[in-house]
Amino acid sequence: MLDLRKLRAFIALAETGSFRKAAQRVFLTQPALSQAIRALEKELKVELVRRRPFGLTPAGEVLFEEGRALLKQAQLLVERVQKAAQKGVRVGVPENLLLDLFPLLDALRKALGTPVEILEMHTPEQVQALLEGRLDYGLAGLKVENASIAVEPLLKVPFYIALPEGHPLAQEEAVELVHLEGEPFILMPREALPPLYEAFMEVFKEAGFRPKVVREAVRFPQGISLVAAGIGVYPFLAPYRYLPHPGAVLRPLLVKGRPPGLQVALIHRKDPIPPHLEAVRRGLQAFLKAG
Repeated sequence: MLDLRKLRAFIALAETGSFRKAAQRVFLTQPALSQAIRALEKELKVELVRRRPFGLTPAGEVLFEEGRALLKQAQLLVERVQKAAQKGVRVGVPENLLLDLFPLLDALRKALGTPVEILEMHTPEQVQALLEGRLDYGLAGLKVENASIAVEPLLKVPFYIALPEGHPLAQEEAVELVHLEGEPFILMPREALPPLYEAFMEVFKEAGFRPKVVREAVRFPQGISLVAAGIGVYPFLAPYRYLPHPGAVLRPLLVKGRPPGLQVALIHRKDPIPPHLEAVRRGLQAFLKAG
């Protein structure tokens, strides 16, 4: 294993070309510097420096070039470790999943013993922020196809359906989507968030029909108001069930007896590795197992 202190002494000597100047730069006496260089040569089993006249051997030239890069990387590592110890982690979460993911994020905060800063971002925004270093982790609800981003599946957030209070299926504990074939649907417009729209359409495809869309609603309050007015039925993501919904009944959605949902994954940069990665993984998995 290369001793970084001896390497720094050698780099200082190579850069200054003087034992005296190099000793001053690394805060050693000249005898101590000479001893460090001899010890480094002994460890590597090569001659690094010609003493008279002063110069680097071919092996010394290689160590000089590669050693400077190694010291720079070591310094960057120290800075990253120190930075990680000084602050919490930044986690991007889509606004439409935030309510369901709050307990998970709180469990993560407790597991890490450090602040967790929550930033509202849809999946494409999370990916960009990760690549730019503005985010440590994301909880992505949509597919991520970027070679620089690691994707670790966590859980599924179920789909729900909003029905008018007087709807024949309003008394059911859960609603099979196929039983709504031919009903007027209120659906988010594709341009609002294409990947989420496509996720809904995949659920309809699995159920075996295309929805008859009579109105579009970008946000949950708008969709619920249309349901309450009897305009149609409205599929949405489960977290919104916590919001007020006067005049509407909210029920879990089923497709062929199974609850469809949106896959949520932990995403992060592959390189550099984000702070507390293993602790984040352990904290999330412990919460999911307990749940």
